[in-house]
Order: sequence, then C-alpha cells, then structure tokens
Amino acid sequence: MSTVDPSLARIQRTPRRPSLGRVIFLLIVLLGGGFGLGYGWGGFGLFDGMGEPPWQSIVGAIVGLMITILGSIGWSWTVMKRADVGIGYGLAAWFIGGGTGLLIVAQPSGSPPLAAMIAAALLALGVLFLVLGLVAAISRRRQSSRDERTMRTGTLTAATVSNKGYDFFRESPRILTTVTFTFVDRQGTQRWVQKTMVIEQSDPVVDGQETRLWYDAANPGDVRGIVVELARERQMRH
Repeated sequence: MSTVDPSLARIQRTPRRPSLGRVIFLLIVLLGGGFGLGYGWGGFGLFDGMGEPPWQSIVGAIVGLMITILGSIGWSWTVMKRADVGIGYGLAAWFIGGGTGLLIVAQPSGSPPLAAMIAAALLALGVLFLVLGLVAAISRRRQSSRDERTMRTGTLTAATVSNKGYDFFRESPRILTTVTFTFVDRQGTQRWVQKTMVIEQSDPVVDGQETRLWYDAANPGDVRGIVVELARERQMRH
C-alpha cells in the first residue's frame, strides 16, 4: 500500500521527452563537427609539406573532433527518448558536414579529383543515412499506430512474465533485455511472446508478474500485432 499514486511516481521518474529545438540544435552541432573535421583533415591532405600547416586546418580538426564527440553523446541520449528520430539522422548530418567541409577547403586547390571523390562519397553516405533514418522513423510511427489500434479494437487478456530475461543488475542500474510473456488465447491455446524492454533497478520485472495484453483474435500468432502493456510502458524509445 502506498500514499502516492505509483503511476504518477513512475511518470515523475521518467525524463521528459527532448524538445524539437534540442533535436535541431544537436543536428546542427553534428553538422558543424563533420564540417570541421572535413575542412581540417582535408586541409592537411592538401598541404604540400612546405612550412607550417594552415592554422585553419588545425583549428578545424581539433574543434571538429571535440564538437563531434559532444554532439554524438547528446544525440545518443536524445534518440533513446524520441521514437521519431534515430541514429541515421545524426550520421547524415555528420557526413554531409564532412563532405561540405572537404569541398570548401579543396576549392582553392582546384578541387583535386581524389578530394572531390571523397567529398562526393561522404555526401552520398549522408543522403543514404538520411533516407534510412526516414524509413526507420516511418516504420516506428506505423508500428505505434498499429499498437494503438490493437489496444482499441483487439482482444484484451491477462499475460504473465514467464522469463524476465536477466539474472541481476551489474554496474548499471538499467538493463535492456528481452522479456518473455505468456497468455492464453480465446481458443484456449497457450502462447508466448517476447518484447524488448528497459528495466530499472528501482522498479524490476519479476517472473510471474501480471500485465495486460492485447492481440488480434483472428490472428493471435501475429507477434507484431500483440501489445503488452508492461513492455509498452518500458520500451527503449518513447
């Protein structure tokens, strides 16, 4: 028994969803980091070895590396909290920035064929990761819509954790694991379904724990059409 609503306590423990402004800012940071590295290392590659290397290349390489590291850390945290963005967008920004930086630094030298070819490859990779990011985001959005539809129109039943998917917590108070649930459909057939979940040490999942489950009674074997409330509450990305 508790004097505090447990669902409210869970919401308060969950970090807020990163804003769109934060997403745009981090993409700009990664774009700038890639630009700095492309400009800096491109300048070193075009340096003829006479005298000191251009100071712009030195600054670009150092600052670009620092910005890339910081931006990557921030982006990794952000994509865990937003299902509408992914690693692909960050990689796209970084590669496009790198290709652009290399093209700009190579212009005074007449854009040597090798530099132009590398820059084109970086830009192509950027576009590829952008497309992959869009496809992944659309797929996640469709799955989320399908889950919501299943919860509205599907068959509701009780499910039990048959295998919590972990033994104990080690260094980290958080575990990403696959939890197995079992339920009985309308025909009396026992079924099992596995869902990937993030489990906190302060709120562990235990074998035998019950939760709600929705499924399509016309196709109970469709795993992607099964929604487990416990797994939905603790999904890796929100």
